[in-house]
Amino acid sequence: MSGFSLLDLFTLAGGLALFLYGMQLGEQNIRRIGSAQARKLIAVVTRHRLSAYVAGLVTTLITQSSSATTVILVGLVNARIMNLGQSLGMILGSDLGTTFTVQLFAFKFHQIAPLLIAAGFFTSLHRTSETIATAGRLVLAAGLVFFGMHLMAGAVTPLRTVRLFESALQASLTNPWYGLLAGTVITAIIQSSAATLTIVIALAQSMQGSPPSPAALFPVVMGANLGTCATAFLATFGAEISGIRVAWSHFFFKLFGIAVFLPCMPLLPHFSLLLPRSPALQIALLHTLFNGGISVLLLPFLHVFEKSVERVVRPGKEAASHYRVEYLTDSVVNFPVLALAQAVKEIGRMAEKVRYMASESLGIIQAYSLQKKSLVAECDNEVDFLHEHIIAFLTRMSRGELDNESAAHVYRLIMVTTDLEHIGDSVSKSIITLAEKIDASPLPLSAEGREEIVGFYRQTITDLNEVLAAFSMNDTELAQAVFSRKKSRDELYDRLFNRHMDRLFNRKPESLQTTSIHVDLLEEIRRIDHFVFRISAHILKVSNVD
Repeated sequence: MSGFSLLDLFTLAGGLALFLYGMQLGEQNIRRIGSAQARKLIAVVTRHRLSAYVAGLVTTLITQSSSATTVILVGLVNARIMNLGQSLGMILGSDLGTTFTVQLFAFKFHQIAPLLIAAGFFTSLHRTSETIATAGRLVLAAGLVFFGMHLMAGAVTPLRTVRLFESALQASLTNPWYGLLAGTVITAIIQSSAATLTIVIALAQSMQGSPPSPAALFPVVMGANLGTCATAFLATFGAEISGIRVAWSHFFFKLFGIAVFLPCMPLLPHFSLLLPRSPALQIALLHTLFNGGISVLLLPFLHVFEKSVERVVRPGKEAASHYRVEYLTDSVVNFPVLALAQAVKEIGRMAEKVRYMASESLGIIQAYSLQKKSLVAECDNEVDFLHEHIIAFLTRMSRGELDNESAAHVYRLIMVTTDLEHIGDSVSKSIITLAEKIDASPLPLSAEGREEIVGFYRQTITDLNEVLAAFSMNDTELAQAVFSRKKSRDELYDRLFNRHMDRLFNRKPESLQTTSIHVDLLEEIRRIDHFVFRISAHILKVSNVD
């Protein structure tokens, strides 16, 4: 056996790179899932724990990685698209799904990897059918995964000539705790249990004179399963408690499996005749039995497990700011359909704040209240906070790979969010200020003038409520009904302005004293209506409302 060389190190690094890149390609195909397909998938997941289990299994067969599937689930739960209970079945299914990769490698499936790469690459160039191109990318991803595993297996075999490595290997295969630690640490570093077990398979096969027993290999296999949880934990940085619980659930599943199966290791020699002779097949089978055993033991009790996780993993202290976003999380930014749906929900929260501000400001015009003024100011601060975070989220989305329809949708949402923020500013910074001036004025608004302003503002608030309902329900008919009022609202403004001028020329004292306040109020209400009509135009995809 030749010594481990720099070329072997390069080959190992290149094999790992191809393996991880192949997994990324599989994950990208999940991220490209369409809106109708996404809704169907989530509907399947929410139906029953067994259907969730199958969905997790299938997803992992596409991504070739349970870690990638768990990271996706952290994002979906964190974004409140599904809850913890719905994700648990998928986690168990994904853990079983990842064992098929090792099984296929043990059966030398990697020998046809070059064929898969070639077929997948040329199929992915198909221009007339996106479905065929996607299938080609999946085949290419699988080819890269198995070819990368083949390169890694060939590169690590010469490591047996390094005395320090040989000693560490023997320690891992003779002491179960060392084996468990080695499997955990290596997998946590390279973030793939399949890659770790590929290396273990290659090293075990190189020990032809005295191949390790299944009892010696099993702790390394369990450690590799525990180490794969590290990727999900990395995805929880900045996540909310719901997403963090998904990562901990994955860890607790593996920890439970180790607690159950580690004490059973002395029984393995009694079943050695039932296990295959090949170390590769032994490792693959042990990997499958470990994850399958966890599924059998825990799948019927997922509801109890969910409650236990919620009791153990508790939320920490609240952040200093009492404002927060509820639906936006960076973990779904690369899922355009899901990210857009979450942005619409967050904009809906912002819209409710703006709606409340407008309603309260109408009451302040009618009867000034310092308490209501403070509530409106507080709401405006939250609207500004939401505006800033929604725009930042949509901007991050726009930097990704978006089709024309998604890019246009992002643009419309940015414009709607900005118009809502403008309405909030008009209410808090202009209308409330003018209401204060009315209260401080020696003479009140004329009875006719106040009635006209309140009536005009009431109609504008009606327009606002209806356009926000049209936005939340994507109701183009309602948006069109609002948009069709633009001309009549302009005419109403002109009539009210002229009536005020008539009262002014008739030298009514109230009109003389409050003329600037009256005109400014009419202007601000019309300005709010302008933004309302712009929002309706964005819903209708009309380019010009002026």
